Amino acid sequence: MFSFRKKSRSDVLSALIFSAAGTASATIRQGKSGKPVLEQCSFSPRVPGQDPEANLKKFVSEQGLAKTGCTTLLALDDYQLLMVEAPKVPPSELKAAIRWLIRDLIDFHIDDAVLDVFDVPPSGARAVQEHLYVVVSRSALVRKRIEVLEHAGAALETVDIPELALRNIAARLDRDTNGQAMLYFGADHGLITLTRDATLYLARSMDIGYRQLQDTPELVDRLALELQRSMDYYDRHFQQAPIASITLCPVPGPELQIAKQLEQQTGIPVHKLKAEDIVEVHESIDDIQLAHCLLVIGAALRTDPAQL
Repeated sequence: MFSFRKKSRSDVLSALIFSAAGTASATIRQGKSGKPVLEQCSFSPRVPGQDPEANLKKFVSEQGLAKTGCTTLLALDDYQLLMVEAPKVPPSELKAAIRWLIRDLIDFHIDDAVLDVFDVPPSGARAVQEHLYVVVSRSALVRKRIEVLEHAGAALETVDIPELALRNIAARLDRDTNGQAMLYFGADHGLITLTRDATLYLARSMDIGYRQLQDTPELVDRLALELQRSMDYYDRHFQQAPIASITLCPVPGPELQIAKQLEQQTGIPVHKLKAEDIVEVHESIDDIQLAHCLLVIGAALRTDPAQL
């Protein structure tokens, strides 16, 4: 998404996320054939009383993140993902037109915003390109994230978003050919993404995280409803064949016992994601480690050029 440095010419890409929970990184090597290879995957929890930025610098050095091109992700609270009508303007005027379109859709001044766009798939029977996705964030917030990671020594090239990291993971699954919903849960928020053939059709954030689902199992009913509404919109708006499977991402704690109930309420098979489904691994990765590192793995699977 937000590119600010020329992409290094390499078949290796690393990703790094620095958050209140800790620091996670992954490095992916794109092979000439077969699955991408996961060369390293690490998570270091935040330790109270220790200097987080000093620990980040040490982590970057230990994982070799100064030697390969690196991407990072914004946190869900740090940006908005908007769907807007595609303005009928020349490409050179697109940025200005988008800024005018979204100025009343954000809660800060448009002059303080940084944005990027990517295509919404064509909709309707005529398969017309009518909409764009716009990622918009406060420029000061993005600049601060860049400064922290670069000060730690990371060779940062892009700032991306979780929805596209999940799209990258979905694209590695054979079942994506027939359309799939992916469910990802942070501690207090969740994401639903609907993809087909490596294309992100729809993404929705929810105020349902794995802690709420563990404490209040009845919330799975609401989750199933949100999922069904998303799939109904996908069917109507994009006129695609119905979603054929649901992929459930692991969480960093006790396994969520929701797969069977989601299958019963949606009538769609639910698959639990494993690292071996998406990358070649040298050592076994358990569900908790995968949960901590899933988004950085998805970010390191990034292959698209910047859109703007």
